[in-house]
Amino acid sequence: MPAGCEFICKNNKCENYKSGFIITSQWPMGKIELVINSNRVKWNKGLRDHLIDQKDNGEKYASIQLPNDEEVPIIAYRVSLWSDEAKCIYSYPVVIPDLENQEQYIKEANLPEICEKTGCKLRNFDSVISDGINCPSCNEKLQQNRWFTNAK
Repeated sequence: MPAGCEFICKNNKCENYKSGFIITSQWPMGKIELVINSNRVKWNKGLRDHLIDQKDNGEKYASIQLPNDEEVPIIAYRVSLWSDEAKCIYSYPVVIPDLENQEQYIKEANLPEICEKTGCKLRNFDSVISDGINCPSCNEKLQQNRWFTNAK
């Protein structure tokens, strides 16, 4: 089941107080054209325009909006990795020819383990929720708020 975690700064002396970002677990992706034309995206002009720009720039896949009521075929998963030193999230699509073996394909995907900007070790979703993330501004531990989708 896809999940996410909001990381929010609760240090009222920090310039990023009450702001933060979201990191997700492995997230299903479909052909970008199908996602753009799905009902969940059609009615969100900003998202639709963004996805059209991505398609025009050569993207082949887009994250499926859940729940996937229209059953957009899952052909890949987005894997997000966090860099502690670069203070950024890298996202990589991993094509999954056989959904029954999703974990194996992701494990064998040859994803980077080292941040290309800083050389530090990249951390996956499980690592960031277990060890936490420090605020990029004040360096205090960010508060975590986890959520799960109702789709499998």
